Amino acid sequence: MRVAETVIECKSRTDRFELFVFGDMHIGKRNCDENAIRKQVAEVLRRSKMPGRHVRVLLGGDNINAVIPKDIKRFDFNDMADWFVSDEKLDWREMLGDAINQEVRRAISVLQPIRHLIIGALHGNHEDAIRKHHNVDVHARLCDKLEIEDLTDEAFVRLKFNCGGVGATVKVYLRHGYGGGRGAGAEPNKLSAIMAEWEDADICFTGHTHSFCISAPKPVLFIPNRGKLPSKLCIRHRYAANWGCWLLSHIMGPGSYESAACYPSRPMMTVKAVIWPFHHSTQLGGEQDIVRPKIELRSYAIS
Repeated sequence: MRVAETVIECKSRTDRFELFVFGDMHIGKRNCDENAIRKQVAEVLRRSKMPGRHVRVLLGGDNINAVIPKDIKRFDFNDMADWFVSDEKLDWREMLGDAINQEVRRAISVLQPIRHLIIGALHGNHEDAIRKHHNVDVHARLCDKLEIEDLTDEAFVRLKFNCGGVGATVKVYLRHGYGGGRGAGAEPNKLSAIMAEWEDADICFTGHTHSFCISAPKPVLFIPNRGKLPSKLCIRHRYAANWGCWLLSHIMGPGSYESAACYPSRPMMTVKAVIWPFHHSTQLGGEQDIVRPKIELRSYAIS
């Protein structure tokens, strides 16, 4: 686990912060929608240049597919991306003979334009399997080449916002997975559980199951630590989401691992957190205007 901090210097109290999550990309897999990833990279870069906008990115694990021939259950040449045999820079023999490093190279190429915006990267079960069974840490290579922090399997990230001597804080907990389950009720239950475990986090992110889901905000009622007692309870909200995946559920051509396993179609959506660090809200029974971060989790179409 890693504990990290990112400081954002705001010029105005109306500045907006956007946190994008790229998780379960599986770069190197044939049904990875790499065009959608590149489109999202361009969108992140565009938004980072907007006035009063601050943008950061987290990588959520299974960033590359990292499946090799010794993985008898999952390896299939039909599952390999077309660029393994169509890349003009290298002979196809070199590409296939060093497949995982070629996936790392490809991921670096895709993410290069926004590397300066990436807070860090989790590893997923795919990268971890290569490390454990073959003594090759491809995740560390990716982080090293992108010059970003290795967040291991889970991380607590503190976002600190400063504006003219006034500060605000939002805490984000993320991990690659939090259990399995295909049913429609599985994701809401897991997101509820992860919020219950990590009570200090304002936002919880997870993935692994490829099941996009944004949980209903969890209200937290409280009274202030100082000052007079309010006539009404104060309230803040906590948020959680599964970031989904970047894999097409069904593709033309040979069958895929997903179709053979009868996995259901996944929505081509991802999630971003939008934060107004210095939002004014009237609480304490309408008697006092307070400043507290306003948070929204938004679905983001990626197809």
